[in-house]
Amino acid sequence: MLHRITDAGDIERRLLELAHTTDARLTAPALAFFAPCSLDDATRVLDDLAARDRLDMEVEDDGTIVYHMRGRQKLAPPAPAAGPSMTSALVPAIRPESGPSPLVAAALSAVVPGAGHLYAGRIGAAVLWFIVVGLGYALILPGLVLHLFSMVSAASAARRVEAGRARFHLAPARMHG
Repeated sequence: MLHRITDAGDIERRLLELAHTTDARLTAPALAFFAPCSLDDATRVLDDLAARDRLDMEVEDDGTIVYHMRGRQKLAPPAPAAGPSMTSALVPAIRPESGPSPLVAAALSAVVPGAGHLYAGRIGAAVLWFIVVGLGYALILPGLVLHLFSMVSAASAARRVEAGRARFHLAPARMHG
C-alpha cells in the first residue's frame, strides 16, 4: 500500500528535491506523483509558495498551471560521508508490496483451473477459465490443452498485476560514492 505524505513541510522538501534533481516541469500532478501526496495537498503547497512569492505561477495555453522556481539549477546529490547514502531523484520512493507470484498462479491453476486468476485478483477470468476448462474436459484432449493455457494465462495475469504495481509506486534510490 502506498504511504502518502500529508505534512506540508515534507511535501515542500520533496518539491525541492524534484526541482533540483530533475528537469521535470513543476506542476501539481508531478509533485503529487513525486512526493507522493494527494493532488489537493500538492496544489495547496504550490499555491502557498506562489502566494509567498517563492514560486512564479504561469498558466499555459492548454490551462496547465506550471510553477517556476527562480534560480533553479540541477544539483548533484550530496557526496556520501562514509558508506552509502540515501538520496532521492525521480525514482520510486516506496517499495511496492510484493504482487502475486506467476509461479504460484500457475501452480494454483494446475490444481483447479481459474484458481491462479482468482489469486491474481481476476475474478471474471477465474470463473471463465473454470467453466471453459471444465467443458473442455468433457471432450478429454481439449480439456488438457485448455488447462495448460489456463496455467499460462494465470502466470501472465500475475505478472501484469505485479508490473502494474511496480510502475505506480515509489522507492528510495541508493547512491554509492
